[in-house]
Amino acid sequence: MKKIISILLALGLVLGLTVMATPVSADVTAADVTVDPNCAGQVAEYTISFNISASLTEGVHEICITFPDGTTVPATYEDGDITVEGADVFADEITVDGNTVCFLVPLHITAADNPVVVVFTDDAGIINPPAGEYTLDVSTSRAPDETPVASNPYDIAPAESAYTFLVDFGPTYPDIAEDFVPPFKACGQNDSGQAYNTTYIGDVWYDQFDLIFATDGIPGCDTPCDEVTISVALVAAPEGSTVDLVVNSTTYALDLVANPDDDLDVVVLAEDIEVIWPSLLHFDTVGEYTLCFYADCGAPPPCSEAEGGVIVTKCYDFDVHQWKDAANVPIDEKWNLISLPLVPFDPDIENMLASLPAAALANLVSVWNYDRPDNEWLAYSPNGAADTLATIEDGKAYWFRMIYPMTPTYCWWVWGTEMPSPPAGPAEYPVYLGWNMAGFTSMTAYDAAVYLWNWAAPTPVVYGWTQGDWNVQGWDLVDVAGLEDLVPGQGYWMAFPADGAIYVPTP
Repeated sequence: MKKIISILLALGLVLGLTVMATPVSADVTAADVTVDPNCAGQVAEYTISFNISASLTEGVHEICITFPDGTTVPATYEDGDITVEGADVFADEITVDGNTVCFLVPLHITAADNPVVVVFTDDAGIINPPAGEYTLDVSTSRAPDETPVASNPYDIAPAESAYTFLVDFGPTYPDIAEDFVPPFKACGQNDSGQAYNTTYIGDVWYDQFDLIFATDGIPGCDTPCDEVTISVALVAAPEGSTVDLVVNSTTYALDLVANPDDDLDVVVLAEDIEVIWPSLLHFDTVGEYTLCFYADCGAPPPCSEAEGGVIVTKCYDFDVHQWKDAANVPIDEKWNLISLPLVPFDPDIENMLASLPAAALANLVSVWNYDRPDNEWLAYSPNGAADTLATIEDGKAYWFRMIYPMTPTYCWWVWGTEMPSPPAGPAEYPVYLGWNMAGFTSMTAYDAAVYLWNWAAPTPVVYGWTQGDWNVQGWDLVDVAGLEDLVPGQGYWMAFPADGAIYVPTP
């Protein structure tokens, strides 16, 4: 008998716990909101749907809606300003407390009627809050649905569309310092697989970008005017410099001005407009620039809120550490002793050679460099016969072996920086006692004594190679190709009297 009682007690305890664990209430669920129109500051119709778990009795139970802060909620209503399942709510059965509106249901509603649909018509006078994302709360006076439940989010759009300019240069070339030419991408590599995102016009390299005029964020419900004139101005630049801007194949040579003076285009506005102009840009001088774009509606009205009719001003700062031109290294038949005038963005040998014209690359036999510290030759060939040379770097010289005969002379375009990317300082290159294959890192010719300024007597021997001829003059800095200067793009054999370094002069 005791055993049976124990079993019954245990069973009763389990059943008790089971009952306690069962939910005893359920809230309003699946609350959703539609706002028409969803424009900030406008009177709108609110349609609110939700599910209930208990029936609501006509004239007994209430539905309460709490609107978010910023919404204008009138204190009084007329019959029919609010409906429930299509039935009018009586004005004298509506109460308002701040942003909460409660009203008796005008008909009997059960869970079988789900979803329950409540409409605040535009005659109710609900005025939308400022633009943004919102929720409202729904509850009833009938347990278990008395706890307010937040609706799904709904968006309120700006009353007027706001616009902006975007300048998109595409992906930055790998390893360029973020602050090198912000937001300019410094010959950035694009997605097409081409070596560099540039265009050559005449004798000038331009950087490609897209100028985009578009709505800023969520499009508004109206436009500030019917059309805008897009203009550009160069408002800060080094003295004597110019900027060449090409937009839609029209070239603008921009002089330093205080106000926009060049009209790029006239755009007919729409709520969700996006206009993209393929564009090109070239700076001619190192320094700091500011380029501003303007969107002008003309004199108000209708642009009464925009002083002078300008609805958008977007300025971009360009800190140009180098000219945007690439370096041109000539490649002739037979042997060429070359070096890089610039610090390359990516010294990988295959990436470097990718900018050779296809015909020149097909005529390339091999590339050689003498590794002085390890006293060995490193070589590369396109056919894979030699692969010990992995990079082409500034500060070093290289032999390029081309087929013979070969015409014409090819131009190898090299992209990089005149100095290492910030925050690095001027370049310095280690050299060693004896012979070194040394490069000449400069876009302009230098007197050899100036370039090797830190070497006192005995001074290095300098060999240059031009079209099959050596140029040398004993243990002294020598004429190269009949000149007293080291020449950009040429490499040199240099014999140093001791270990040390070449400290490149600052341009």
